[in-house]
Amino acid sequence: MNFITIFSQILVLFSLILIGYIANKKGIITKDSNKDFSGLILNVTLPALIIKSMQYSFSREMFGKSMKILGISLLVYALAISFSFLITKMSKIEGKEKDVFQFLLIFPNVGFMGYPVINSIYGEIGVFYTSIFNMIFDLLIWTLGVMIMSRSSESKNNLKLKKIISTPGLIAVFIGYSLFLLSISLPKPIYDTLNLLGNATTPLAMIVVGSILAGSKMDMAFKNVKLTIISFIRLIFIPICVYFLLRNVLRLEGLLLGIPVIVFSMPSAANAAIFATRYDNDHILASQGVFLTTLFSVITIPLLIIMLQV
Repeated sequence: MNFITIFSQILVLFSLILIGYIANKKGIITKDSNKDFSGLILNVTLPALIIKSMQYSFSREMFGKSMKILGISLLVYALAISFSFLITKMSKIEGKEKDVFQFLLIFPNVGFMGYPVINSIYGEIGVFYTSIFNMIFDLLIWTLGVMIMSRSSESKNNLKLKKIISTPGLIAVFIGYSLFLLSISLPKPIYDTLNLLGNATTPLAMIVVGSILAGSKMDMAFKNVKLTIISFIRLIFIPICVYFLLRNVLRLEGLLLGIPVIVFSMPSAANAAIFATRYDNDHILASQGVFLTTLFSVITIPLLIIMLQV
């Protein structure tokens, strides 16, 4: 894929973000609308995209790659977790600030931005492998993520297996992958319905991201030097480390290289603000972190994707 093609696809995505930004400023999309659209994406259109993107007949090659991508996911998340503890310890950051910064470093925005960007670069086969890769994210965010965000508060760590396995994205992966393993093709009306819903994920997600950016307080985020540094580590340092580990050490290429790097080049997960609010942590700092990384990612994501093509 050449530079012009990549640039054009990324330009389309960020044009949608701009549309969302303007729509929010004009009052077309409100704060309540953001919540409603977010729920629609995470609970309906994204699961539909995952299931229909896994409509492949079983093959040993794809099964082997899916197991490899799962192992790679474990490796890179272990790397990100290690960095989060090392960086906060070296910086002598403590308390709620440490909790928020670690969460921002470990968890990328795989739902709203990860899948749409992967889909625009690699198509449905990319979404197939990304769904497998993101299984580790779903498991970690409801275990380690909850523990990190709740350790400085008096809230109890409500780690329930039901909550971990009942996330719509994870359920969609189990359904889609089961259909793949059994080589079951969905009836055309069902597939076409999922296809239409899934195709709505990218424009809706990008518009919501733009709308969320429009509702954020920019000046406070830019004044936080520590947060700016954490954003740089999240968007540049960690994905480049992932790139060199997979390419130069493990000698990987293609989707096995591209998907992990692109996923980890995403801004911090919006769950940071949600979890910080739920567990009485610093939700303002978490919101600023999501905003700042999302804003900077407009520049960093295209650069990292182009790097993959070198």
